[in-house]
Amino acid sequence: MATRGFELEDTKRNKAFALRVRNRIDEYGVSRDKIMKLTGIKHATLSRRFFSKTAPPEPDMMTVKELRVYCKLLKLSDEDILHFVRG
Repeated sequence: MATRGFELEDTKRNKAFALRVRNRIDEYGVSRDKIMKLTGIKHATLSRRFFSKTAPPEPDMMTVKELRVYCKLLKLSDEDILHFVRG
């Protein structure tokens, strides 16, 4: 349980990875529709994983297939992926 003013390490890691994905989406001009088509997820799922403004992002709920799509499409570095996976 988090104490007021502090975040769990998982939450920090999720936020950092979600921010990296959002930045890469903007940088490469990839549409959400393209991501949804390639990953097979719905708009609400994509929003909950990376774009939610009311709740912490939940990228740790993605499948390996999705992660592969994000890595290939957004050209995520090995460091980005390892930092997210390992913590």
